[in-house]
Amino acid sequence: MKRVVWSAVLGLGLVACTPDEPEAPAPVEDGVTVLQMTLRPVHDTEEGAFVSLDVTLQFDALTIAAGEPVLRLPLVTSNVDTVATVLGDLDVRDPAGAVMLTVADVDQPETSAGDAVSGGPSREWRVDRPVQGPVTVTYTVPAHATLPPRGPAPPFSFSNNGGGVSGAGHIFLLLPPDAGPFDTQIRWDMSAAPAGTSGVTSLGGGDVRASEPVSARELRMGFFMAGDIQTWPEPLPEDGFFGALQGHPPFDGEALLAWTGELYGHYEDFFSQTDAPPYGVFLRENPVNAGGGVGLHRSFVTTFGQERGNDPEAIKLTLAHEMFHTFQPFISEPGGLESSWFSEGLATFYQSRLPLRYGMTSPERVLEDINFHAGRYYTSIMADAPNSLVPERFWADTRIRTLPYDRGMLYFATIDHAVRTRSGGARSLDDLMLAMLERSGREGGATNADWEAVLDAELGAEAVTGFRAFLAGEIPLPEPDAFGPCFTRTQAELRRYELGFDTAVLAEPVRIIRGLEPGSAAAEAGLQNGDEILQPVPQDHLQGSQDMTLTLEIRRGDAVFDVTYLPRGETVPAWQWERVEGVPDSACAL
Repeated sequence: MKRVVWSAVLGLGLVACTPDEPEAPAPVEDGVTVLQMTLRPVHDTEEGAFVSLDVTLQFDALTIAAGEPVLRLPLVTSNVDTVATVLGDLDVRDPAGAVMLTVADVDQPETSAGDAVSGGPSREWRVDRPVQGPVTVTYTVPAHATLPPRGPAPPFSFSNNGGGVSGAGHIFLLLPPDAGPFDTQIRWDMSAAPAGTSGVTSLGGGDVRASEPVSARELRMGFFMAGDIQTWPEPLPEDGFFGALQGHPPFDGEALLAWTGELYGHYEDFFSQTDAPPYGVFLRENPVNAGGGVGLHRSFVTTFGQERGNDPEAIKLTLAHEMFHTFQPFISEPGGLESSWFSEGLATFYQSRLPLRYGMTSPERVLEDINFHAGRYYTSIMADAPNSLVPERFWADTRIRTLPYDRGMLYFATIDHAVRTRSGGARSLDDLMLAMLERSGREGGATNADWEAVLDAELGAEAVTGFRAFLAGEIPLPEPDAFGPCFTRTQAELRRYELGFDTAVLAEPVRIIRGLEPGSAAAEAGLQNGDEILQPVPQDHLQGSQDMTLTLEIRRGDAVFDVTYLPRGETVPAWQWERVEGVPDSACAL
């Protein structure tokens, strides 16, 4: 991959806009706020890294009454602390001069933001007098995560390793609560960065201006990366797939991005989006939850590690999953995590099925993927927990957090098999999913009632009753051949995941062990209530791996030491799938 300075036309139907050739202003629609965003990454030569990001936001016109908020940012988004409490040098000015601000923390309703959640506890900056007209906002944020990581979370927070700096808009973009959509222009100021530094966002590379208004939600669901960035393909396209890599993965990053670009083309065909806009993949290192990823606005982020989370074949499933989120339907009501069974279940169902259909993975990899999710689910003591617990306990308990993925995937496997059987193979879950995509594009989006209507039309009232039972916690069990003619259902004796103490501890900024279970592997390994766990530990993959040990760095008094144990409890029967002998690979895809 070649390191380049971005100048191509990329992103949201964007046109290149450079300081040397400023673009003539376009007419602004009524109700659209003009936003010029300038990003200035600051590099420290002694530290050999980017240390901060200066942000300037210029709004052409805002009207804010005295005492009302001019800016708002969540305090925590999807279990990641934002920069709301650590940003510096915040300054707001309108034509009358500097505006005095007061800070207030409020609770906002949580809403779905694609593959993330917005709202919740938020910080507001309120004005002491009426604000009218053009407004300029400047502030500085640290170029790395300054707050202790909470553990399981999407890769939103700032990272300044690997010769670059990157982070999601969720983390640092202060925006007026009621403004937007925005006629958006992004400019990079590289005056404090090394020569050759390039910048790229979900809206494109270099200095760009959107050719259509961008909502506040879409801006916050963008990703921002600058530094010594590697890009693919070469030359950079004016539309279609592109990739950007920060850091140095222990595998062929170019080959991985090329594979992803090919799959993206198949997704375009599958969803009949021949004129789909450019789509960006961002790849960076993650020392906490390597191998994970998150879907953002017309882009997604996936991560790698140096010692784990570096199997490119496994990362391909993450890429397939996250990219699917960009095309798929979402349920808007109920919003947020309560409907994650739909979005995450669908993406998990298709993440190996579509690559197999297109000849881009092997039946062995598909079988491994099916059994990982089935094993994690059928051994979980929370397998029959109602869906209503998911929003409440999502970040506090890995066994709840993985339900939308595992139980959702297995549920959709039962629906796919039922549709194929009833239609004699003429129809499948594909048809129902595409019907929901049409419904989710309507004003107000799709709801559970829409899914019930689709089910009723395809499979009858019994399927609607089954769906409601599924939400109540009924355990789905796909038919033996639900995953195709190459696989059949079997049963295995597997051990339950058992952390051995209160699971919420690992999702907290300060992790103090409590609720230690006597006789558990954790207790037998020597852990004690009151021990402090110094480093965050991801559990989602661990929960599905029967033989993977857990190592905790513990502080007890003045002593610091490691404790390693196998977090497993009782043995239980669990459903798995195995390969059917004699069926060729060519017959495996559905």
